[in-house]
Amino acid sequence: MARRTPQEAEKTRQALLLAALDIFSARGAAAASLKEVATRAGVTHGALYWHFNNREVLLDALFERFSLPFDRHYLEQLQASRQQALDALEGYLLGLLRDISGDGQAQRVYRLFYAGNDSCAGIAALAEQRQQALGQCVGHIHYFLKQARKQQLTGLKKSQLEPMAKSICCLLLGVVQTVLLAPQLFSCREQGALLVRSCLRGL
Repeated sequence: MARRTPQEAEKTRQALLLAALDIFSARGAAAASLKEVATRAGVTHGALYWHFNNREVLLDALFERFSLPFDRHYLEQLQASRQQALDALEGYLLGLLRDISGDGQAQRVYRLFYAGNDSCAGIAALAEQRQQALGQCVGHIHYFLKQARKQQLTGLKKSQLEPMAKSICCLLLGVVQTVLLAPQLFSCREQGALLVRSCLRGL
């Protein structure tokens, strides 16, 4: 049998990660077998174990490979925030809602890592990393609120910025959860802007 090139090995690894994301997000990381993942990726069971020693290593690699688009939307709105921070915050929140509600991969990432499924030891072991990722979102919102306070666009006191940032992040996650569980109750296109603007108007 011919030795696989590094490019072929990487292609196999990526195929396994995509297959694992699909299967684990649909059935749960604890319920689905690694054999199913290998079959979906079109490789042998042994090939999977060559890349990932066990389920926990595979989940670690999945978390490292796939993420929610917090940083991308923050960077997109960073320049705008220096002129009008609340408009930038609105753009940040609406961008995230549109991405997560409209992008199947982002939805699978959210279902697997953030929808409260800790029944799998590998998912539970990622609690600190998940908290850090959500902390990024809170940090981004806090920055926009801080800029808005400097621009005298909000009556928030300095001590209120972090609690408010956490509250807005929780609102965002609650909407995402609703979109995934009961999409008929919430349309980002129809209700997203109304909800976000109503929230920010109260600041």
